[in-house]
Amino acid sequence: MEVSREILNDIADSLEAGFKCFIHKDTCEVVTYLNPDQNPDMDPKDWKEEIGKVRKGKNKFIEIVRIESSKSFKIMEEFVYTLENNSTKIRLLTALEGQKPFANFKHQIDNSGDYRELWFTFRRNKNIEWVQDQLSANLH
Repeated sequence: MEVSREILNDIADSLEAGFKCFIHKDTCEVVTYLNPDQNPDMDPKDWKEEIGKVRKGKNKFIEIVRIESSKSFKIMEEFVYTLENNSTKIRLLTALEGQKPFANFKHQIDNSGDYRELWFTFRRNKNIEWVQDQLSANLH
């Protein structure tokens, strides 16, 4: 089954925003709801319909999981190494090498002008690849 780029984008965005994501094996219907692991204040009643749909069709839905932090760190490193040698690259490398690398990388990238958009595009493409790999492994 071929999954459209639009659906891949939606899943990648939802995972990034802290949602659990499921795709129906036959119809490609995507069902999402807030991930209670990342949103402890989530009230399951607010997502009753979505949770129920996945539970009822549990053999028909595939869960697409979020990238684990070790892989996210490697993606940040990979991005940094695509940059030309300049002060932004040095600041990002320093952020990754110190304590709290995720928070420090985010701070540096948010204050890096055009590099911020480059990062978002790079990360989105990596997230889409991640989703595609999971679908390829589970939809055959």
